[in-house]
Amino acid sequence: MSQEIRKMPRPVPKLNADTEAWWAGLRRHELLVQECASCGHLLHPPGPMCPECRSLDRGWRKSDGSGKVYSWVVVNRPMHPYFFDKAPFPVVLVEMKEGFRVVGAIDCEIDRLCDGLPVEVDFEDVNDSFSMLLFRVIQ
Repeated sequence: MSQEIRKMPRPVPKLNADTEAWWAGLRRHELLVQECASCGHLLHPPGPMCPECRSLDRGWRKSDGSGKVYSWVVVNRPMHPYFFDKAPFPVVLVEMKEGFRVVGAIDCEIDRLCDGLPVEVDFEDVNDSFSMLLFRVIQ
C-alpha cells in the first residue's frame, strides 16, 4: 500500500475562467499578474472584478520576476501523499517588485529563510500541461 502512495503524481490545480491565463503564463515560464484596465490595480489571485473600483475590465501584465520573502510556513505534515517524502518543506509568500503578493514553493534551506530575503521566479515543469511557481534565492 505505501509503495502505491509514493507513486502518486503531483496534484495540479483545477483551472477556471479567472485563473486559466495565469496558469498558461506559468506554462510559458512567465509570471503574470492581472491588472485592472480601469484603475491599474494589480490583482492576485486573479478574479472577475477589481476590488478597488469594481470594474470588470481586466488585462494581464508580465512581472519582472523579482521580489522579497514577505512570510513563510514550513509544512511538516503534508495532506497529499505526493509530498509525504518531501516534508518538511517551506512555502513562501513573496512580495513582488510590482507590489502584489504571490504564494509559491522555494528552493532554499529552511534555516536560511528570513523576512526580506531577495528571490526571483523560476518554474517547475510538472507535466506537459502544467508548470508550478518556484522561487530561488538571489545570491
